[in-house]
Amino acid sequence: MNDQKEIEKIKKLTEKKKTAPIIKMMGKADSDVLVVALDALGKIGDEDSFNMITHYLEHEDAKVRVAACKAALVIDTEYMKTRVRHQLMVETDPEAKKQMQEAMNSSKETRV
Repeated sequence: MNDQKEIEKIKKLTEKKKTAPIIKMMGKADSDVLVVALDALGKIGDEDSFNMITHYLEHEDAKVRVAACKAALVIDTEYMKTRVRHQLMVETDPEAKKQMQEAMNSSKETRV
C-alpha cells in the first residue's frame, strides 16, 4: 500500500476510533505515515493509543518524536505531560526540541 492510501485508511479508522488496525499499520510504516498515525492515536486517546504514543517518544526519527509529543499533549494527562517534558530535556535535535516546546506552550494556552 502506498503512503496516500495508508493515510486515507488511517483517517477512516480514526473516525471509527479503531486503534488496533492503526497500530498494526505502524509496524511497517515510514515516517510520514507514522506521523499521521500518531496524530490519529492522539485523537482516539484510548489505553492502546496511550501506550503506543509513549513508545514513539524515543523513535530514531526526530519528526516522529515531535509527532508523538504532539499526540501525547492531545491526550493531556499528567503522565503524558511529564513524558513530553522528559523528552524535551533529553532531545538532542535542536529543531525537534523547538517544535516540542512550541507544542507544549500552545497546549497550555488552549487549556481552560
